[in-house]
Amino acid sequence: MAKLKQLLKKSKITLKNNWLKLSTKITGKTVWQLEEGHVIEPAFISNGVQYYRIKDYFNTFSSRGLTALQVYEEWNMRLQKEHLQTFIDRFDEIVNDPKQIKVSELWKIVAMLKERLDFVVPTTDLIYKFASVAFFDKNESPYSYDPEYAKEKIKRWKEAGDVNDFFIVMQLKDIVPLPTLSEQDLAICLSVIDKVAGHQLMKLQDM
Repeated sequence: MAKLKQLLKKSKITLKNNWLKLSTKITGKTVWQLEEGHVIEPAFISNGVQYYRIKDYFNTFSSRGLTALQVYEEWNMRLQKEHLQTFIDRFDEIVNDPKQIKVSELWKIVAMLKERLDFVVPTTDLIYKFASVAFFDKNESPYSYDPEYAKEKIKRWKEAGDVNDFFIVMQLKDIVPLPTLSEQDLAICLSVIDKVAGHQLMKLQDM
């Protein structure tokens, strides 16, 4: 019964997606007032919702464009800003300990940061975060970015079941640097990297 429900849900989503593709192709409507030279193009459909991207938003001086630059920095560091702050705060606590500066603990923090830079791909959270900036629906402005709405959007993608990690990576491959990996290899990489990243944050708390 559970498999039947899952199959029906998947069939319903596929039907909605195919209908929207056809509708978009026929109408070709644009819903936004765009600045001169900016082009919006369809990116993908998930659970019957069309998502779009703006070409060359790195050169757009807008909330979305600037957020894309910020997340791109996190992407290259393999570390979200709030997690980097956790590393810095722990480093400061150790350095400012009036009793003793534990050099071995400082070395461990530096080693973990170096390990991050060597990650083959970013963490799953970072991949979806970048996707939430890069792709938007008809209810969003191409120029502004709402972090709370982005979280809801990521949740919808994951719940729909028609968008997975590999699909998102394929959508991003012409925007950010990514190695060529099969779906299976990517799944293995992300599983290992996510575990290592989580373990690092736990170790910081235990120091």
